[in-house]
Amino acid sequence: MQLAAALIQAYRATRYLVVESGHRAAILAEVRVGSRSRDIDRLLDKHGARSGVFITAWNPRSHPVERARNEMAHTLLEQEFRGRNVRFLPHLGVGPDPAWEPEHGMFALDLPLPEALELAVAFDQNAIVVIGKGQAAELVTTALMPAA
Repeated sequence: MQLAAALIQAYRATRYLVVESGHRAAILAEVRVGSRSRDIDRLLDKHGARSGVFITAWNPRSHPVERARNEMAHTLLEQEFRGRNVRFLPHLGVGPDPAWEPEHGMFALDLPLPEALELAVAFDQNAIVVIGKGQAAELVTTALMPAA
């Protein structure tokens, strides 16, 4: 299987969890690419938002790196969001492979797609997941995604 196809399959199999404080036990909402989520809709309503973007700085270009490096990149992305006044909640990306550690990230509220893609590229990410209220979650690839 080609790299791009394998990556897309992995991203589609991932569970995207909005969490209360970065802990798996405090799941507020969950969605997978191609699915709708009433919990996401309620969360967006609660925060007065129309959409959200799941974005991470972990494992640049889907290559595993040590936890300390991932945490440092996560902190930089969080600082970038705060500097831009982007509202966000913590999220975890939990893949089907138990050997792959859940990736920490942010569920950015009402972040325009061009800005989300710009940040994803700045943090060496192949893709983001976007969801609008009442809509299915959509995988959006960046210019960094390997060619099919």
